[in-house]
Amino acid sequence: MYTIGQVSKKTKVAISTLRYYDEIGLLKPAKITESGYRYYSDEELIALQHIIAFKELGFTLTRIKKLLATGEHATEKALKSHYELQLTAIAEERKRLDRLEKLLLTAKNALEMKGKVDPDDIFLFIQAVQSPPGIREEFLARHFSDSEIRIIKSLPDLGSEQPRTANWVRLIRAAKEHVHEPPSSENSQKLAEQFVETAMDWFDHNEHLIEKYWELIKPEEGTEANVYGLDREVMEYVDRIVDWYLNHLEE
Repeated sequence: MYTIGQVSKKTKVAISTLRYYDEIGLLKPAKITESGYRYYSDEELIALQHIIAFKELGFTLTRIKKLLATGEHATEKALKSHYELQLTAIAEERKRLDRLEKLLLTAKNALEMKGKVDPDDIFLFIQAVQSPPGIREEFLARHFSDSEIRIIKSLPDLGSEQPRTANWVRLIRAAKEHVHEPPSSENSQKLAEQFVETAMDWFDHNEHLIEKYWELIKPEEGTEANVYGLDREVMEYVDRIVDWYLNHLEE
């Protein structure tokens, strides 16, 4: 048996909190002496473990009380049920946090890419995070071979912090800043060289796949970008500077 002080010290739960749990019937001591001292058994410690875990997961005390009110002792069956419930809740919370992390990273990278984030962009990001993966898989299967799909799936994702993503964000930001410069300008040609080297690296030097992918994602006149940051104006600018760069490469 453990005194309330010992339980508090072992679990880092305040004595006042343990008394409150007793008052509301959430965690009753195994024994209360005539002088009012509370004592807890191993069974109560296990129940307290569940209370702490459920609280961390955001459950209210009322909900926790209902979850623990099984009317059973700490049998193997009861414990297994509680553990499975907690693990399920943790898995769901992990999924929620993963979605939130991807959404925030996407917004952060978009801000660095464009210098601002429009309200419409936020809706776009939310839809992208929530959309089922089958849509993208169907598109890839319709247009690319298995080997090509493996390459495309390795391309930068705005919802990540990979070095490739940072490089892509920097390139598109620079293209947007110089989009009205002539292809022959120093800035344009430095960018063209970086675009060519980056594309060759990311697409495993498959020039046919680069051209195929680029044409597929290019939006029609007056339509929204198919890939964030690559609106028609930016893509046409990249086409112009890369064409000029390749035509004058030997020079």
